[in-house]
Amino acid sequence: ITKDARGRRIFEKLAEEEKEHLGTLEARYAELLRQDPQLESRPTFLFFKGAANGLFAAGAEQLAGGVNDREALMIGIKCERGSHRFFKRYGEKFEDSEGKKIFLEFADEERAHLELLIREYRSLVERQRRRGTPATDGNKPRRRANA
Repeated sequence: ITKDARGRRIFEKLAEEEKEHLGTLEARYAELLRQDPQLESRPTFLFFKGAANGLFAAGAEQLAGGVNDREALMIGIKCERGSHRFFKRYGEKFEDSEGKKIFLEFADEERAHLELLIREYRSLVERQRRRGTPATDGNKPRRRANA
């Protein structure tokens, strides 16, 4: 995704944390199903899949098209900002409950990811400035070859 080693490590760290988030959600959902086997037959309060669909799709499409290091970080920032808003908005729809707690915990984690990417973006800009590397020199978007 990015040639910048620091940026690559951050993206790898975030990917691992997202896998952990998914595991946490799946475990909590399994526990809810154990407590209430009829859960899936009940009316849905939140249309989570539909609402969450597309949070990262546009960013993934942009990355697949080839981007430079700064652009990769900006795409990550945009995705994490959207993810934070999503979890916060849904968490606020709940009365005090386990559901509210889960969504707001994830909102906090996504905010931390957002802040990490912003710090890394600023650091990359500063490193490039010190090296005298313009944003595009040596950091040009990689284009995929036409098939």
